[in-house]
Amino acid sequence: MKILKYIIILSVSLGYAQDNNDEKLLAATNNACECISQIESTSDDKNQNIQNCINKSLEAVKIDKTGSENGSVEMNYKMLENYLVQHCKPLKELAFTENKKFKHASSDNVLAQLAYDDGMDYINEGDIENAISKFTKAVEIDPNFAFAWDNLGISYRKNTEYDKAIASYQQSLEIYPEGRLPLLNIAITYNLNKQYSEAVTYYTKFIEIYNEDPEGYYGLGLILYTQEQEEAGLDNLIRAYTIYTAQNSPYRADAAKKIGYMYKDLKNQDKLEVFHKVADKYNLKVQNN
Repeated sequence: MKILKYIIILSVSLGYAQDNNDEKLLAATNNACECISQIESTSDDKNQNIQNCINKSLEAVKIDKTGSENGSVEMNYKMLENYLVQHCKPLKELAFTENKKFKHASSDNVLAQLAYDDGMDYINEGDIENAISKFTKAVEIDPNFAFAWDNLGISYRKNTEYDKAIASYQQSLEIYPEGRLPLLNIAITYNLNKQYSEAVTYYTKFIEIYNEDPEGYYGLGLILYTQEQEEAGLDNLIRAYTIYTAQNSPYRADAAKKIGYMYKDLKNQDKLEVFHKVADKYNLKVQNN
């Protein structure tokens, strides 16, 4: 008998701030996001720390541990987790930072480092033009400053200057070919620039190096699915979901949501056999709610 390891519940509501009963959950989201903003970006236990923030926030607003008028604790946790993924900026920033420092993460040149630090201040303030100016200055002074190239790419991407962003990430990868963030970001940017084959190439490279990182499978899965490779796309997305779940990552909520969309899409196309073929491979069950 096959053991069901994963269950995805479709149609989980995210609009839970509509009445007095849901005010506690809204307060919990605010508390959790504030707690997450205090987590060190270099922490080796980011997901555990995030989980602690969510649990503490639910406890702080005195939601019954066995269930309440707002629903079970598990459902409350999932709703909170889902909302944070969509709306908590510190969570996204934490997820897309390196855990470890490497050789080219800073510069020995004081002027380059100062320009980089100014650029980080500007990008955090949303002043993209000045951020671009400062990161450009940093790489002109120290062309081997990989983090400056990375953030120059991020700044150009925020400014929708995708070709310049890609060029910046390529410079970073010349310095450090295994850089996690530039590999991921260049794939994302190629996708935004509608250069899908290039995006697939870089997601594949990312997976080859970081095969336990769900982000590569997630991004690749979405591209393949939208390029009418439904089975391969779904396979990668479910793989991402299983890794997110094993890591207790809040991004499992977003992956589950996307898998739900694929389920409904394939159902509408009378192609549910494709879904079940892949779902069975991962012992995944879809439960309508």
